[in-house]
Amino acid sequence: MRSAHNRYRDSRRTWGDDSEDLAHGPSGGPVKQWLAGIAFPLVPIIYGIHCLQRGYTTMFGNRGGSEELTGNPGIALAIAYIAIGAFFHFHFFWGLNDRLWTFSQALKLVSLMVFLPAIGYALYSMVSFF
Repeated sequence: MRSAHNRYRDSRRTWGDDSEDLAHGPSGGPVKQWLAGIAFPLVPIIYGIHCLQRGYTTMFGNRGGSEELTGNPGIALAIAYIAIGAFFHFHFFWGLNDRLWTFSQALKLVSLMVFLPAIGYALYSMVSFF
């Protein structure tokens, strides 16, 4: 049974707490490994590949808003989608595999090193047009 203190601490979690959890290895079994490590990451990976093929990428926003990016910003955003899918694949699938977990941290770092400049370039290109 969880104490009242733990429930209070969990209700006050921030995005920083959640991102810190992704820096460590995941916990779970084979169902989580396959759902969170294969099924979930396939969505942004397939969407990113589809965007590269069609020539434009949609930046989804809150409240139903979106922006379509073409050219280099669209390519960068599609690469960012693929990289974030790869990050979750390496975190959950590789991180929960007995033989692959040793490579998980390094590959998550590589995927973040691809994601951050790609999303940064896409966002910069959006605000520089205004």
